[in-house]
Amino acid sequence: MGPLLLLIGLAITPLLKSLPSGRFGELVALGLLTCALAWLMRRLRGWSMASGLAVLWILLLPLFTGVFPLLATVLLLLVAIVIGQALFVQRPLALQAMAGLLGLSAVLGWTLLVPIHFRWVYLPVGLAVVIWRRSLLWSSLRAGVAQWRQSVADAPRSAAFAVLVVGLASTACWLPTLQYDDLTYHLRLPWQLLEQGVYQPVPQHQIWALAPWATDIIQAVPQVIAGAESRGPVNAIWLLLLATGAWQLAAQLGASVLLRWLAVAMVASLPLTAGLAGGMQTELPTAAVLLWMCALAAAPRDGRLSNWMLLAVLAGGLLAMKSMSAVMALPVLAWALIRHPWPSLPRIGLVLLAGLLVGGANYVFAQWIAGNPVLPLFNGIFQSPYFAPTNFIDLKYKIGFGPDLPWALTFHSSRYFESHDGAAGVVLIGLAGLWLLAVLRPPTRAAALVALAVLALPLLPIQYLRYAYPGMALLCVVAVASLGAGPLRRPLIGLLVALCVLNVSFQSTGYWMLRSGALKDTLKAAGRDAPLFQRFAPERTLAAAIRASGEDEGTVLLLDPGDPFFAEFGTRGRTISWYSPSLQAAAANAELDPSGKRWLAMLQQQQVRHVILRGEALTPSQKLALELAGAHLREEAGGRQWWSLPAPPGKPSR
Repeated sequence: MGPLLLLIGLAITPLLKSLPSGRFGELVALGLLTCALAWLMRRLRGWSMASGLAVLWILLLPLFTGVFPLLATVLLLLVAIVIGQALFVQRPLALQAMAGLLGLSAVLGWTLLVPIHFRWVYLPVGLAVVIWRRSLLWSSLRAGVAQWRQSVADAPRSAAFAVLVVGLASTACWLPTLQYDDLTYHLRLPWQLLEQGVYQPVPQHQIWALAPWATDIIQAVPQVIAGAESRGPVNAIWLLLLATGAWQLAAQLGASVLLRWLAVAMVASLPLTAGLAGGMQTELPTAAVLLWMCALAAAPRDGRLSNWMLLAVLAGGLLAMKSMSAVMALPVLAWALIRHPWPSLPRIGLVLLAGLLVGGANYVFAQWIAGNPVLPLFNGIFQSPYFAPTNFIDLKYKIGFGPDLPWALTFHSSRYFESHDGAAGVVLIGLAGLWLLAVLRPPTRAAALVALAVLALPLLPIQYLRYAYPGMALLCVVAVASLGAGPLRRPLIGLLVALCVLNVSFQSTGYWMLRSGALKDTLKAAGRDAPLFQRFAPERTLAAAIRASGEDEGTVLLLDPGDPFFAEFGTRGRTISWYSPSLQAAAANAELDPSGKRWLAMLQQQQVRHVILRGEALTPSQKLALELAGAHLREEAGGRQWWSLPAPPGKPSR
């Protein structure tokens, strides 16, 4: 049924006309090149194609992201494994790593406001932990390699295909950090820890400063150690955890080894997988955690305290990533509560406490500092002075929830996301029949209903495609696993492979920069960020110049409210966009004075020393204020300008 509906949709909608053939051709060329090299390694070294491809993708990563960020991220991963092994013995290595990452982010989250987050703290502590547990780490890694080889040997062709698709998705990790929300918000915490060793959440300057921060903390740790952004290697870890979670869930649902690999490929082929790997949004980590939670829920009945504590850590981690991520966890937790024996009442309290400790830090700080634990959400209820007394929601994507939504998301994705049609891939329609089969089969029925709930819940209030991604990932695994453990006919395998390939053909629609050739630019730049900054975010070029100048006194004002890329300036950053309602109001008031004097007073009150602006967006009163302040042009990049103001009396410029 699904493939037939998909063919009808492709015939009556213009989706195929928007297929980015040039971008797909680049992926095909890259895939063929890596396959040729993997085949050569197979002939020379006797490795499997899957192992050769995996090694190649790993080796390519530092060429574009840098060696030190990769090494720092590997150190983070090893420390996380040690923590996970200490807390949860005899668990899969990837699950231990995930639990360790979430536990570590919780500890750091409760201490963010304490000035201890320095390289000279993180690096020696991390090395000491790894050296201390090196024997156990080595034996665990060797066991993991043995399991990998066995899994590949059981289905070598599907394994190679899955690794190829995961590798193509990982190419988005090669890009520097360029996405809008990262430059306005997510980079703020990592850069503050790198430059100051402490996080100072100031909601009057960034309304999301106290929002859930677990994933940003995980991004910050290797950045502090390496002294450079490490988003690419960190997201490669999340991709690895996503893939292993898909494999494990498919295994628990009774899928054959071949289908487990195809489930991995189906999830990795989603255009949003690559799109999210290129940024710092929470949906990729959320999907990885939810897959592992579902694998635990689907596992044989287990009422041990350790099992419930592990579920609590994962659920708490989702709470610490995003409040909506915690909502997505509710159907999975309900499934676990129905399936597994409950612990005693005192132990239930211990489990709840563990989950709150892992997930509650930012909510406690937000209530303490701002009077709203979910600022700026539900401020009509909490009435925090830092935001308008309204319940925040983005009406742009409040389009309507109905039974035709999967069709609309598939064939008209651009209405629901900042990209082109095709960003949802084709699984919501192409796998519809297999999802119905999963509902009919007892081994997969609960998982199918949970996947539907996880998909629907975030779309009820707002129909934004990115929020559907975790549910889509679950749907992919459950649908593929519905085919069971028996032998499969080749046409059916070919159909699943074809759906994956069609998804990959739309990979560049996962984010508009990919569609605009960001991957090609990255390859041409050979790991240099400057050309991509110049094209996609010239503010980042000027930000690097400001840091290089050593003039660290005063604040930096991003004067264009349309591109308020001020996150990497940390506590020094200022914007007149909606991210800072108080400065937005002050700017509106200053604009009423054509003489520019109100703007000048605002610049002085905010202790502004540097201004980044876009010439065509500069108003006459802003221009007069800069003249009155004695500002002078320092540098230009991509249509943006950096202006410096003289130092106040008694504070000479460096």
